[in-house]
Formats: sequence, structure tokens, C-alpha cells
Amino acid sequence: MKYYIQRELSEYGPYTLADLQRYVALGNVKLTDLTRSEGMSDWVPVSQVLGNIPIDANPPMPVQGSVYSGGTVYSGAATAPALATGVPINPPNFHWVAVLVLGLLTRGLFLDIWLIVQASWLRKATNVTKNIYLAASALGSLIVGLAVIVAADGTENNPALMLGFLLLLGSIVLRLVAAFSMRSSIEDYYNTVEPMNLSLSGVMTFFFSATYFQYHFNKINSWKKTATLAIGR
Repeated sequence: MKYYIQRELSEYGPYTLADLQRYVALGNVKLTDLTRSEGMSDWVPVSQVLGNIPIDANPPMPVQGSVYSGGTVYSGAATAPALATGVPINPPNFHWVAVLVLGLLTRGLFLDIWLIVQASWLRKATNVTKNIYLAASALGSLIVGLAVIVAADGTENNPALMLGFLLLLGSIVLRLVAAFSMRSSIEDYYNTVEPMNLSLSGVMTFFFSATYFQYHFNKINSWKKTATLAIGR
């Protein structure tokens, strides 16, 4: 039987009874949180569902499993394997509004820089290296392209000017490729290693990438601080 968790009018899951026991043992779910099974219409406290079922205060550490996206996933991922692997538990926690404002003030330059910061954390969390290379290449192409255009001094029919614009176009393409690659890696991580049923919008990733990712990272950190099981979609 599958169960759902409700927190602040948001619904998360489904999770098995064993998942609920592990999350309670880890402190990620409170006995006062509301839950219901797929066959229930009313929400009840988790304590009412678990009843007298013993909760292991020292749940087993996860065992290494198959490989995904260049990194390692674990069976029994609900036991927070990040603690066992030495991977940073929390993603960057700079407020997404600040990321957006600084991005606007710097005409997008800060967004490219912050995408590299996010990709750097993601590399540590998943062992996927291509994200940081793509994000860094996008920023490098942007800087070189702007430098070439400035050096061309606006001269018409100047090959250097055309090269500069091609580099700027390449920067945009690389940024999009990096964003969608990171989107895939983030979803993999937060649906396997730290299962939170995370699903990221392709449209939001396309238009807002770094700001959109940071919004979810802030939400993840906030939920963890309040001992919440999962984040919304």
C-alpha cells in the first residue's frame, strides 16, 4: 500500500510503509505529519498509521547499486546516502530572488556565473562533470565574444565582428545545453539518492535556468531544516 504526506497544503509521495518508517527514524518525517493511503479519503497523523510498529532508530546504511548519469545511485536511497558518501547534503542556498536581481543588474552575467556554482555542487553530488564544463564554456564563449566585438569597434564587414556574434550565439546554445543537462542530473539525484519526487519544468528551465534551479534548491534546504520529507513539483 502506498502513502502520501501532506505539509502546508502540498501533497508528496507515494511512499511505502517501510519508507515512512525510515523517514520517521531519520527525522525527515514527524509523527504529527498528516498522511493517507491510496484508499483513504481523510488525512490522519503518521503516528496513527504506524501505530505500534517498531521504528528502527538506526536504519541500515544504503548499499551501492547501479550507475546513473556518470554517478552512483543507491538502493534504499531513503536512508540519505549523501551522509555515507561524504557528498554535501545541501545545495547552494543563496536566495533565488537575489540571484534574479543580480542577474538583471549584470545583464545576465551573474546568472552564467551562478550556473557554474550550481554545476560545481552538482558535480560533487553526482560525479557528473559535463555540466560544469558546459556552463563554464558558455561563460567563456560569452566573455570572448564580447571582447571580440569590442575589439572590432563596430566596423562593418569585419570578420572579427561576425566571429564575435557567432561566439555569443554559441554561448546561448551552450547555456541551454548546460541547463537541460543539469535539469536531468538534478532530477536524477532528487529522485534516487535523495528521493523527493522532484520534477523540473522544461519551459522554466529554458527561460530561467539558474534562477529556477535556485528556487528549488532554496525550497529543498528549507524543507530539510523543517524536517520535511519532500518538495513540490
